[in-house]
Amino acid sequence: MNYKYWLIACVGFVILEILPPPTHFFFVCMAFGALGGAIAAVFSNLVWLPWVVFAVVSVALTPLMIPLAKFLFTPKPHASNVDALIGKKALVTEAIHPKAPGVVKISGENWRAVSEQDSFDKDQWVEIVKIEGASVIVSLPAGRQGDKS
Repeated sequence: MNYKYWLIACVGFVILEILPPPTHFFFVCMAFGALGGAIAAVFSNLVWLPWVVFAVVSVALTPLMIPLAKFLFTPKPHASNVDALIGKKALVTEAIHPKAPGVVKISGENWRAVSEQDSFDKDQWVEIVKIEGASVIVSLPAGRQGDKS
């Protein structure tokens, strides 16, 4: 088989990979196998050698590429909406006392804030611990426990 046919097969496999539904790089493995077959056809007159190279390269790449595709295309969970606020720093704009709400500014937005045990004065930095309804629960920033300055 002529090397040109192997290159056509390589392009065909790439096109099959691009078309839906996603095949998670299966046809990319076949395309690399066909490319290997084309290279073998250029350097050898043996008719069977490109077929062997095609099979070996395709089979060898399949167990490597499919897990790579799953890793690349599996969505990773991330916090969104109010859950993304947890752990952020906020600036106190109205004093907060235990069980007496105040106001903090988070990313330019004002939020009602409650502290479960500490008091915070205006212009003090706090950390968002959790969200309850329309209020944020705050505490001292990590690494500053016991330091209320």
